[in-house]
Amino acid sequence: MTPLLLALVVALALVVAYMNGFHDASNAISTTITTRALKASSALWAAAILNTLGALLGMALLVMTVPWAVRLLGLGPIVEQLAARPDTLGAALLVLMLGTFLWDLLTWWMGLPASTWHAFFGTSFGVSLVIGTSAAWDRLGLMLAVSVVGPVISATVAYLLMQLILRLARSELLGPGHIRFAQTFSASTVAAGHGLNDARLPLAVVVIALGSAGADLSGTTTTVLMSTVAVAVGAGTLMGGHRIIRTLGRRLTDLTAAQGLAAESSAALTMSLGVFGLESPVSTSQALASSVVGAGVARGRRTVRWSVAREILLIWLVTPLACAVVGAALLGVVLELPGL
Repeated sequence: MTPLLLALVVALALVVAYMNGFHDASNAISTTITTRALKASSALWAAAILNTLGALLGMALLVMTVPWAVRLLGLGPIVEQLAARPDTLGAALLVLMLGTFLWDLLTWWMGLPASTWHAFFGTSFGVSLVIGTSAAWDRLGLMLAVSVVGPVISATVAYLLMQLILRLARSELLGPGHIRFAQTFSASTVAAGHGLNDARLPLAVVVIALGSAGADLSGTTTTVLMSTVAVAVGAGTLMGGHRIIRTLGRRLTDLTAAQGLAAESSAALTMSLGVFGLESPVSTSQALASSVVGAGVARGRRTVRWSVAREILLIWLVTPLACAVVGAALLGVVLELPGL
């Protein structure tokens, strides 16, 4: 892989890390801002710091090797097919990052929470078709199963938690002050969990690119990689994707502090199961959005604006297919460039 191509892959991976923090800032702070548990500026700073710390913690628990990165991203067939063509592999990684970035940018502009992981996997499927290799169906199958089961679990847990909170509130065992304090803690957990979960994606792409270029992945290189990706995610979070914040906090339902507590607690639980139980990436956007719906239904079905929920569900269903088309088209254009 040429130094220029390697630099482009690393730079775009950092842009994706920044965009992911910007796009998914709503996962951690939309409920606390809407319910006024925290001021917007305080919530953004807290989420940015916790996202960064979560990313660093998650990376510190990893042994960053090329096999780990390939397995996490499900890129085994692509990497094997292009092992003898490092420049083409670099072009494929570049397209994977660009396709993911464009989808995050589009869904942010639409104000709809969508999965960065699903955008990446969809783009990788399109890249596989152009290269002429099979997709990592085992990995894609697990992702599909998690994407179906995860939101159902999140919504159900949020519904049950909301029912419990309402009962405790009626019996005066839980007051508004307790709920707001607990919501701040639950939001912090989601923020740290988001950093732990999502920072792995751009980091793994950089690891594969450096491995293909023959770079050393130990010592100082590893520390610099971890720190740079973590800071990029935190910096993006600090900017805040306010379009999606409005969708989750106001358009989807008129969120209360109790709903926010139930939704964030449920999302944190689902993310933990994905990272530490299934060892599969979980969409923080899907986890929180479905949890908001579940907590809303516990207050009454009419509290949820189902037209907005259908828009969100539609974008979830379209994401893999649309990104596959984008990935195939982008790689087709890139491969026409001289030297590839």
